[in-house]
Amino acid sequence: MRRNSRRARRKQLRRKISAFSAVLRSSRPGIHYTATIHATLTPEPSGPYDPDEIADRVRTALRITAAAAVRDQDPIDLPAAQDACAQQLRRPKALDLPDQATQVTASVHLELADEDRAAVKELLTAIRAQAATDTLTRQRTETLARELAHPAALLARWLQQPDAQITKPPDEAELEALARRLRGYPKDRDEPLELQLLGVLRDFFAEFPKEEQKRLLVMLLANGMRAARKPGHADRAEALVKPAPWPGVAALAEDAS
Repeated sequence: MRRNSRRARRKQLRRKISAFSAVLRSSRPGIHYTATIHATLTPEPSGPYDPDEIADRVRTALRITAAAAVRDQDPIDLPAAQDACAQQLRRPKALDLPDQATQVTASVHLELADEDRAAVKELLTAIRAQAATDTLTRQRTETLARELAHPAALLARWLQQPDAQITKPPDEAELEALARRLRGYPKDRDEPLELQLLGVLRDFFAEFPKEEQKRLLVMLLANGMRAARKPGHADRAEALVKPAPWPGVAALAEDAS
């Protein structure tokens, strides 16, 4: 009779902890996970005990652990939440029983109820729409900053204003300072290195306003190109700073011929 009673208690306890549910908050307000938890006690309790009391302790402890594991998990990524929760529940935890040291481990299956799944779908739609809007806004801003990153472009834009006074244009130093600030606008991380380097070179050359200074910098750059065995590029760079021939020289050459 005692053996049958012990077997009945064990069977009742297993039934109460083998598959129980838990509703767990996610990182998104109003969206919850639905968990099915399967617990195992090692060793199983022996002697006289109340199966309901032990089952209550097991369910409470595991629900608390599961809730802590997923409260910062985004329901958009359900597999990640599943892994985080399973990792915590499979770690043995001591269960405080009066006359015996017992540990509990568990497996878990997470899912989203229909209303939570619908909420995640709406959330994804809103996130994608916002991402598209943000991308377009960023592209427009980057294009404008790139377009006006030169003093001449700023002056041209200023002249387009209805109230622009052509006889009183902005100071050249002010235009250069504003253009330099626009050149400092954060570049797209995916922008090719060549374009990023052009921006650096433009800022560097802007630090030397005199033409003879720029000419010397170009000569230094050309020397570096020749050292890299690129004489064609060096010639093209030097051609940019060579003074234009005086028209009279060409006329004299024609007369001499």
